[in-house]
Amino acid sequence: MPYQVIRRDLTETTRRCDFCPQYLTSLKAYVLKDLETGELSYAGPTCAVNNAGEGSTSGIPDLTKFTLSTNNREDGGPGGQGGATTENPAKSAIEYLTLRENKLVDELKCSYPILKEYYEKHNSQGLSNSDVRHINNIASKVPENLNPAVLQRIYNYLFWIDVGIEKLPADKTEFLAGVRNTIVSKGKISEKQKAAINKWLENIDGVPQLK
Repeated sequence: MPYQVIRRDLTETTRRCDFCPQYLTSLKAYVLKDLETGELSYAGPTCAVNNAGEGSTSGIPDLTKFTLSTNNREDGGPGGQGGATTENPAKSAIEYLTLRENKLVDELKCSYPILKEYYEKHNSQGLSNSDVRHINNIASKVPENLNPAVLQRIYNYLFWIDVGIEKLPADKTEFLAGVRNTIVSKGKISEKQKAAINKWLENIDGVPQLK
């Protein structure tokens, strides 16, 4: 197969699958990498398997753990505040690298030289078992604002807050813009903020509730 599924990520309902005319209405898409060109494509589960092979969507990094599915059938993964899980060490390590060294690096200024080197190695040649152990060991000892679950939650919330701001009239974005700034500056989300954000998002078409 010419494609590899590299992660599960967030997407808007207005985005179509890159392999068929269907919209990605689940809000969660599979990101496929063309093994010849390196180009990335977004796909639903059926097209992901059709282009990357059976089993290609199992055990992949998942950055959607704090976004509820539109039909609420998916549990979205663990919602705790602990460190990296040991159920699939490689998956956890890649999730952590992707969040710290790619998705949130500009917002949270959370890059770390050792992890940056590992992220570059992951993209160029892959990680060894000892690399994976070292990354997860780092993730298990970081301050609370940098632990895997907190970064997962922040990534999901910032993604959908940005979508909400884009969909709202300019004079209605003050609350979401303000809470977004607070999340970035404090590096965490309180239960009160979570409830307030969801109260706003529930009235915006195409935007889900967040865990």
